[in-house]
Formats: sequence, structure tokens, C-alpha cells
Amino acid sequence: MGLEFTGRNVRVTPDLRELARERAEKLERRLGGPAQVRVVLSQEKHRFGAEVIATHRRRRWKAQEETADPRTAMTLAFEKIDAQAKKDSEKRRDRKHRGAAAVVPLKRTPSSEPAAAAGPGPRVVPGPQRSPIKPMTVEEAAMRMEGSPQELVVFRDAAASQRITILYRRRDGDLGLIVPEW
Repeated sequence: MGLEFTGRNVRVTPDLRELARERAEKLERRLGGPAQVRVVLSQEKHRFGAEVIATHRRRRWKAQEETADPRTAMTLAFEKIDAQAKKDSEKRRDRKHRGAAAVVPLKRTPSSEPAAAAGPGPRVVPGPQRSPIKPMTVEEAAMRMEGSPQELVVFRDAAASQRITILYRRRDGDLGLIVPEW
């Protein structure tokens, strides 16, 4: 652990050094290795400022705080650094394991199916009915949706060379049209 102090218009007391050493050790435990920590204490009129810069394996975090008490300023700055390091490590962990959920086992057993269904994410629920994709015009599809509670209609557009088209009801009450490009 490398701990460096600078005092600008402030005398760095042994009490402040001990507090910084304890907080730096806590930060190192979170990071899982040694870190270089630089603490700059300053005073302007009745305000004490603390700037903490921590470096660990080419990653760098910086935090500044100003309060009426130097201990409080340094504690709050170290808490900010700790939060930044925690967020960074979680982001790295999530990025590392991002593709693991997409792996599908080759062989399914009856005991593993309920566990796979209980995973995170939205469930896919089959619709209540199957309907054939009929050729019709956009106007006919709009008339079909007018009296029914359906949110969308999938049809073959008779006017545009039998392309599959989707007509859906928008939140504002109008109808939207999706024509996929092939």
C-alpha cells in the first residue's frame, strides 16, 4: 500500500493519517490487492477540503469533498472512492459473465427443465389461438381491428406483392404499420 499525504494550509495530524490508513486498507480489501492512495487536505477560510486519488492496476478513482471538519471530509471522500470502486468491479464482473446465460445445455433432463423456466427475464407465453396469415389490404386489416380487442394483426399485404405486414394499435389510439424489409 502506498499512502501519500499533502496538506495545503492544514497540518496533517497523526489522527488524520491513521484514519486514512484504515480507509485505504478497507479499499484494498475491496480491490483485492495493493493500491496507491494520495490524500490532499486543504483549508480555505472555515472549510476543509479532502481530495482522494486511488490507483489500482491501471484503474484510477478520484473524489473531492468539502465540509467544516477535515475528518468528515476525508471520510466522505473515501466513501465516494469506495462506491466508485464497487461499481467498477461489479461492472467488470457482469461484463465478464455476460455470455454465460446464453449457453444452452446440449441434453435436457426432466429435472433440469423447471430450473431453466425459473430463470431471470420475461417469460414467453403462447397465445390463446393460432390464426392463419390471410391476404388482405391495410384498410381491411384496420377494419378487422376496429371492432375487436386485438392489439395487432399479422397479414399478407395483397397490394404489395404478398409481403407479411403487421398492423398494431398504438398507445395513443392510432394504428401503426410495420413492413419488414427482406
